[in-house]
Amino acid sequence: MVQHHYYKHKLDNGLEVILSPNKYLHSTSIDIGFNYGFFNEKNRMSGVSHLMEHMIFEGTGKISKENLRNLLANETVYWNGETDAEMTSYQFKLFNLSKGKMMFDGLAEMLFNSTFEEQNLKKEKTAVINEVHSNFGSDLALEGAVARAYLFKKPATTFFGGNPLIIENIPRDVVFDSYSKYYSPGNAVIAIAGNFNKEKAIDGITNAFKNIAKDTTTPNLEVYTGKTKYKDIHMKSFNPYKGQSSIIFGMKLPGADQLYRKGEEGRASISYIRNLLTERLTYRMRDEAGLAYMANSDAAIGKHTGYIVAYARVKNKSVEDGKKIMFGEIEKIINGEVDGESISRSRLTTKLIIFDVFDSTLEHSTAILSSALKYGRSPLELYNEFASLNLDDVRSAAADYLKTDGQEDSVLIISN
Repeated sequence: MVQHHYYKHKLDNGLEVILSPNKYLHSTSIDIGFNYGFFNEKNRMSGVSHLMEHMIFEGTGKISKENLRNLLANETVYWNGETDAEMTSYQFKLFNLSKGKMMFDGLAEMLFNSTFEEQNLKKEKTAVINEVHSNFGSDLALEGAVARAYLFKKPATTFFGGNPLIIENIPRDVVFDSYSKYYSPGNAVIAIAGNFNKEKAIDGITNAFKNIAKDTTTPNLEVYTGKTKYKDIHMKSFNPYKGQSSIIFGMKLPGADQLYRKGEEGRASISYIRNLLTERLTYRMRDEAGLAYMANSDAAIGKHTGYIVAYARVKNKSVEDGKKIMFGEIEKIINGEVDGESISRSRLTTKLIIFDVFDSTLEHSTAILSSALKYGRSPLELYNEFASLNLDDVRSAAADYLKTDGQEDSVLIISN
């Protein structure tokens, strides 16, 4: 049994604090996240959340960019930002919180008092655009983004951080207006995991963040969440090696709010299904049929949205055989052809992944933040949910959420 304690504290301005101290670890990690991501953007503003993430590190009203970078370089061993579908987060890993006041004061300043100077914005637009372009290097990644774009009616570039043509022309006042609205304490969670003193951390956070205005604008969800009709898309492959085709099959899933509102076991059943599908595709398409080097699946659940995507890359002449196997394996899972041994393997795999998360302060703080913003639960609660699922639970969820060729809320993409 995993033993972890989570302590929650909420400031008067709405900032939620979740702490998981562990004296046996040798580092401390801080994650701060906001309830705002690229699914909250209007398509004509595609990339604004990614720009905001970059600009947070560019200086504030009190701390210059140089001094801010020096603070992070001297007090942390790792720092980064990440823009996700329904959240934007900032990660910091430290050896300890011995200078907690300095760190918390700096974080409060950079997160809530950034200035978004025009010259810095111009430079970061170039950085963001280059980042988006670099993510187009993978044929499967691009086609997977097309599948997600169809399911949610978003531009495919959204899933790589925004539309470069739009990013180039977003005015400074538009970026700053979004920042002013949505980067508020009531839209934020701060999570800390590792070796630190709980009381001192709460005091440091309270003193640093308590005077930040509590005005909160709840962001709208600008992504399509209704039903989509099935579509079969044929694309020209970007793969420079001729003779290969990619098979991508995407399925829309409910978001965490829908899953838990219906009283179902939420994320855990999707994790099992994803593990089962990956195992079956790998075995049938690679090991048994010899059609593919890579066959995999990917699943994600956000607060309001979710998806599962199956991938395979085969020879051009094997596309129909590959499709037949892919849909055949999905049908078997839908029909309950899942055995207890497969469930046990999935449980063991996920258990080891979760243990690795708990052992890493950075991964643990990230998991705390993501769990709070998406699920309203702790990583331990999600782990216990996963461990409690049985074979019938997984079969029932598979029948509810998996789809096959031709069904609504799904899309098939072939590129060659």
